[in-house]
Amino acid sequence: MFPTGDETKRYTYPIVIYMLIGVNTGVFILELSDPWTYENMILQYGFIPRLLTLNPFGGVLRMFTSMFLHADILHIFGNMLFLYIFGDNVEDRMGHIKFLFFYLFFGVAAGLAHFMIDPLSIVPAIGASGAISGIMGAYMVMFPFARVRVFYRFFMVRLPAVVYLGFWFLMQLFESMLPEYVGIAYWAHIGGFIVGPIVALLFFRGERKRPVTQYSYYNYLYT
Repeated sequence: MFPTGDETKRYTYPIVIYMLIGVNTGVFILELSDPWTYENMILQYGFIPRLLTLNPFGGVLRMFTSMFLHADILHIFGNMLFLYIFGDNVEDRMGHIKFLFFYLFFGVAAGLAHFMIDPLSIVPAIGASGAISGIMGAYMVMFPFARVRVFYRFFMVRLPAVVYLGFWFLMQLFESMLPEYVGIAYWAHIGGFIVGPIVALLFFRGERKRPVTQYSYYNYLYT
């Protein structure tokens, strides 16, 4: 079940989304410049759980740098597609600066979840999936009944966001428990996704405390 888009209207230009896509793409092109650069960047900037124990500052720093590294073209394409589909409306709702802050926060939360599952691992973890999972979790709370266009087998179907994203989350849980799973940091996805709705609910709580203005009025209308 692969998403191709959503039907939620946005009212601002998603500048942070385009910036993140541009930075990730630029770093990926740099990775592809030669095999040595690719391997060296993963070893130098990928998140290694064991390092967080030995060098907390260096480990946290790698949580940030690892968000901008990807293994191959399918890895970055899938991540950037999910970021674009679900991120533009969350950025529209939160505002550009808050969105960027929470995107990075979700990435750190995902890294910590990955660390707690296997704190002694020396295998570098890379990718923006954890941060994007947080955005998806926030989207599910902010726009639960927004229609998501999903390609399923040979058909295009329209599902409520809460149904599609809920199913996606359950699949991450299921696959994380399979004994043969390797190569994917499922618990980073799970950790980011769990934190996303919490942040979204706190954000809604803060919105309710604001005076009602014309702008905030329309913010409530388009959910």
